[in-house]
Amino acid sequence: MFTSQSHNDVGGDLVGGDKVDNSKTTIIQVVANGAAGQELAALYEKLKADGVGDPSHGQFSAKLQHYMSTTTDGDIRGLEAKLRDSGREDQLQTATDLKERAFKSIMRYQTSRTAQRVYTIVLSELQAAFTLTVTPVIQQGGDRIAVDQCINAILQATRNMLGENVLEIDSMDLLALLYYLGGNCHVRWDKCCLSPCVRCLSLRVSYAAHCRARQRFRNRKGTAS
Repeated sequence: MFTSQSHNDVGGDLVGGDKVDNSKTTIIQVVANGAAGQELAALYEKLKADGVGDPSHGQFSAKLQHYMSTTTDGDIRGLEAKLRDSGREDQLQTATDLKERAFKSIMRYQTSRTAQRVYTIVLSELQAAFTLTVTPVIQQGGDRIAVDQCINAILQATRNMLGENVLEIDSMDLLALLYYLGGNCHVRWDKCCLSPCVRCLSLRVSYAAHCRARQRFRNRKGTAS
C-alpha cells in the first residue's frame, strides 16, 4: 500500500462563517497494494473450494502470531491507556468491544492456514499504512479530525484491496483489527517520544517482570506434570 501527503498553501480569509486557519491542507492519497490483492485472489480460490483451503492443524502461522502477541519492546501501553493519552476516551467502549470482535474473528480460522494468511495480509497492510500515513500526521501535531481522515483513508484503501472478499471483512471489521493492533502494541494514536519517558520505562520493566514470572510458573507447571 502506497501513500503520499502534500500540503497546499491557501491565502486569504474564509467568508460566510467563522474564520478558520486553513493555511495548510493535508491531502492523503492511499493506493492499494496490487501484489497483495493478487495474492488474496489466489487465497480466495482455495477458500471457495472447501471453506478451509490449506489446513493449519490447529496452529497459527508465525507471522500471524506476531500480531496476536503483545510486544515487550517500545510502547507497551494497553489499548485503554493509548486511547486515554490521545484524548479518545469516547472510543473506549467501542474500541474494547471491537478488539474482542477482531480476536474472535481470527480465532474462528484457527484450522485454516489460508484464512490466516488473509488476516496476516490485512493486518500487515493496516500497520504499514498507519505507520506511513497516520503516524507522520500525529507526529506533526495534527488534530483529531486530520488524524481520523487519514485513518479512514487507509481503511477504505484496505477495503478496496480485499477484492472479492470471500471472508466478508467489512469496514467495521477493519476498524476492529486496527484497535487489535493498538491493543497489542503495534500502533498508537498519540505522539511517540524519541527518548523513553520515566513512565514508559517503568511500564516496560513491570511488564518484563510479569512475563518472567509467568514463564517461571509455566516451567514449574511443566515440571510438576
